[in-house]
Amino acid sequence: MKFEDIIIKISEGVKAPNFKDLFSETRLYTFLVGAGISMDPPSCVPSARMFVQELFKYYAPEEEIETLSSFESLRYEFLVEKVQNLFDKELKFLDYLSRVKEPNIIHLFLANMIMRYYYVITTNFDYLIERALKKKLDVYPTFHDYHKKVMVIITKEDYQKKVSFQFPIIKIHGSKWDVIKGRLTKDSLVTTIRALGREREKGETFAIEPYKKPLINEVMNGRDLVIMGYSGSDDFDISPMLKELSNMKRIIWIEHDHSLTPGNEEIYKYKSVEDLSELRSSELPKLDKMLVELASKKSMEVYKIKAKTLEFVKEQLAPIFNESFELLKKDTPEISSFGDYMQETHFNASISSKYRLAHEIFYELGDIESAERTAKQGSISSEEEGDEINQNYFTNALGLVNLSKGDYDIALEHFEKSLKLTAKLNQIFEKIAVLLNIGELNRKKSDLKNAFKYSFEAAALLTETTPNVLKFSVLNNLGISYRDNGDIPNAVKNIESALEIAAKTGDLSRKSLCLSNLAGMKLSQGLLKPALDYASEALKIDELLGDLNSMCSTLNSIGNIFITAGNYTQALQYLERAYQTSIKIQNLDVKSLLANSIGVIYYNRGKLDLALEKYNEALNISKDIGDLSMQATGFNNIGMYYRKKRDFNKAFELFNQSIALTEKIGEKTNLGVRYGNRASIYEARREFEKALEDYKKALSIEQSLGNLGGVASQLTNIGGVSGDLGRYEETLKNYGQALNIMENLGNKPGIANALNNLAIIYFKYKKDHQKSIDLLQRAVEIYSELKMPQMEITTKKSLNFIKNQFKAK
Repeated sequence: MKFEDIIIKISEGVKAPNFKDLFSETRLYTFLVGAGISMDPPSCVPSARMFVQELFKYYAPEEEIETLSSFESLRYEFLVEKVQNLFDKELKFLDYLSRVKEPNIIHLFLANMIMRYYYVITTNFDYLIERALKKKLDVYPTFHDYHKKVMVIITKEDYQKKVSFQFPIIKIHGSKWDVIKGRLTKDSLVTTIRALGREREKGETFAIEPYKKPLINEVMNGRDLVIMGYSGSDDFDISPMLKELSNMKRIIWIEHDHSLTPGNEEIYKYKSVEDLSELRSSELPKLDKMLVELASKKSMEVYKIKAKTLEFVKEQLAPIFNESFELLKKDTPEISSFGDYMQETHFNASISSKYRLAHEIFYELGDIESAERTAKQGSISSEEEGDEINQNYFTNALGLVNLSKGDYDIALEHFEKSLKLTAKLNQIFEKIAVLLNIGELNRKKSDLKNAFKYSFEAAALLTETTPNVLKFSVLNNLGISYRDNGDIPNAVKNIESALEIAAKTGDLSRKSLCLSNLAGMKLSQGLLKPALDYASEALKIDELLGDLNSMCSTLNSIGNIFITAGNYTQALQYLERAYQTSIKIQNLDVKSLLANSIGVIYYNRGKLDLALEKYNEALNISKDIGDLSMQATGFNNIGMYYRKKRDFNKAFELFNQSIALTEKIGEKTNLGVRYGNRASIYEARREFEKALEDYKKALSIEQSLGNLGGVASQLTNIGGVSGDLGRYEETLKNYGQALNIMENLGNKPGIANALNNLAIIYFKYKKDHQKSIDLLQRAVEIYSELKMPQMEITTKKSLNFIKNQFKAK
């Protein structure tokens, strides 16, 4: 997809006749403005990146600041939440904004627009639009009606007010205080990841809060939306809000470009495209992708103006709307910089607490090497300081780092040491966390008995005062253990309860974890669409949080969904991306999982030697880290390779190893498939009764798990063996049931396979040629749609053969 095909440059720019139509006193406007509007003099509000640098200067270890600052995925909101949790509970650093009192040209222009009954929405925490409006109103006597019209929309109650024919400033991310009325409104702030994730509707992680929507819809209705001061990278609520709104007439995005002088601004108009999936895979900048998507989905015109924003407002917009900027202060006294302010007001942080901040960021963003380094240094510092609380924190943290690396014995040493410290320090909450960590370690080692034991022990310590994060963790750990034990109903019940807590508290990281887990469970049940919906929402959270560990697991889930759907090309794209990330973050557990998934694709594509290479890689890693579950998977998959090579003795031996290990660890989820694979060897040896016995075992397991895809697969297998035994009516019955299940699941490869099987039976044993032809034609259409050429060719050969036989009759 080429830029010039969908984004049309208007050659004359602001001199073009239709520029006057874009900005005219006869049209109605709403302005949506971000932090970029406040950076120009005399305001000079620091950018988010400048805030981050100063916060690191006072709250992170000096030698780690460069590495921390290099994270492209580090969000301002993520850091602010960490600073709030560890140092600045009231976010006093934001009080610096109250010292910035002089509005710039853009603020004064927006104040003028408000007084013309245009609306202004801002995500900014400064008070400069309010101060600009007060300057405008100072020329009117205090008893003038204009003073009564001013209103700052901040709190939930404010969003219920009528704003027509008033002068509202809508602060969509809240404000520490209302500078007009003097109200303290700090609870309204949306400046942390948790606040961004709180009070969202189900399935709308990135939309604005529901109570804000009616007013936002009202002030957008039938108007042109002008956007300034945004880069277009903020996907938490602004971009989704724009995609949701459908009642605007136009969107005009002003993209700041400091190199463009007045008169040389560039104007672009966006065309709609039919295939948005092609758009997402294109190399267009993120902002342009979003604007094309808006032009495609909404019945509105979309424009972008590249300009030096302040000069564009001053030279192009101000004359249209009669703004003279007489109130702009040119010689303003210098205010202290944010750096000076922090030097005066920062909280004194211990060295170990600074390492704690750095460790949490590194660990949660997937830099395990740096997380380990800072945890070790933090442990040394806390011991030197005599800070036993932080000492225990880092002991447990080192356990988690080693758990992530797959060094289970070392992890257990740290957890056991931490458990003793929780008893010494009487830390009940910390004890719950450590018990859960030991339970998770046992689950990873496939010791489900001890996984449940430690999780239930942690659950027994919960009270009403227990923090929500620990209640979440208990439910999540139990859910995953139930899943591994094959108890999907209890697994889903626990994970959905955990998801409710994460959604209520705005904990996006844990929300992503739940969504990813639910995706895996839906996939195991053969429910591809809900699985993909859950996983896609989880991936979006992971990407925005920069959580590489979670991202790997979620990408693996999506890859496996596409494998099941028969879309191997797309599956491989997701899995390769995850595999490279797992190497980067040194997560052997996930690397093993991904090597196996990539092997499955090679196997399904007939690239058997490449498949074996990946299967062996996964098996070797799982042996190194003591992951019995992945070892069982490795034996099974390598067995499938040898079965394909017709080395049935070797395959049989490996399938037996896989079944024995799976039964030993009590992991029912994959047991049905493994019995089915062993049955296929009996079938190849023409030991049909033994094959039937194993297939029926497999069917019983899949039915107990509620895995409809697995049930259909085993019904197909039983149908095939029944045919080998001459029981054709049973074959038809089983194949028909399999087809019904696959159609209900919407599993297209499964539908095509079932159609193929039924066609053969109708041709060979029912002698119903027309029925057979109809079934095969449907199968060919599906294989063509799925771009599975080998299966399409094979099915066409069968179809042509039967057609020729039919003609011969």
